[in-house]
Amino acid sequence: MIKGLLIYGISLMTFTIMSMESQNSFVTPLQLSVIVNSETAPETLDMKGLRSLLKGEKQRWGDGTKITLALMKTNTDIGSDMTKRVFLMTEKELNKYFLAKVFQGKMSSPEFFDNEEDLRSYVKSTRGAISVIESLNSDGFKTITIDGKKSF
Repeated sequence: MIKGLLIYGISLMTFTIMSMESQNSFVTPLQLSVIVNSETAPETLDMKGLRSLLKGEKQRWGDGTKITLALMKTNTDIGSDMTKRVFLMTEKELNKYFLAKVFQGKMSSPEFFDNEEDLRSYVKSTRGAISVIESLNSDGFKTITIDGKKSF
């Protein structure tokens, strides 16, 4: 019986340690890139400038073309990661932010996508579109360097 309790205790201790390790581990953030369909989009921005642009604080590119936001939905990995790292908000806060701005007439609603393939296709076919995607999928697009880096 003591041997059984000892084995149970060791098993419980091992399970507890493994559970603690999994709780303390973190997921490496995705490498993101900013893609655009505009000849007059800036070549480079800092993160603050990108945040301002994606929050709809600027409505037109330098040539007068309307800026169209194309974003992954916040319930996707890319959308969630972008929300935290670019907007510095939770998914719920970002959705409320856009809803308020659109309702107040201060900006047009962003186009939201469930998958990156549809988003990339939309950006490619929509003049003035800007988006944040996973870096490994940015080939064939004009990208904006953020804080001196092609991906962040």
